[in-house]
Amino acid sequence: MSAMLIACKYEEIWPPEVNDLIAISDNAYSGEHILVMEKAILSQLGWYLTVPIPYVFLVRYTKASIPSDDEVIM
Repeated sequence: MSAMLIACKYEEIWPPEVNDLIAISDNAYSGEHILVMEKAILSQLGWYLTVPIPYVFLVRYTKASIPSDDEVIM
């Protein structure tokens, strides 16, 4: 749930609230657990996140669109 929260905050305009994630998990986690784990994940990443601007997605798309030597069939 914490990884989902981080991903949604990165990608979505309106990420879900913690209460929504609690409901999705059928109350398996408390809001405090989700937020503590979010902090732990981000701490492991050194709080290093990029900004989701069009350039980031263009670079990803460009890398994905270039076939590797193994994918080229002649």
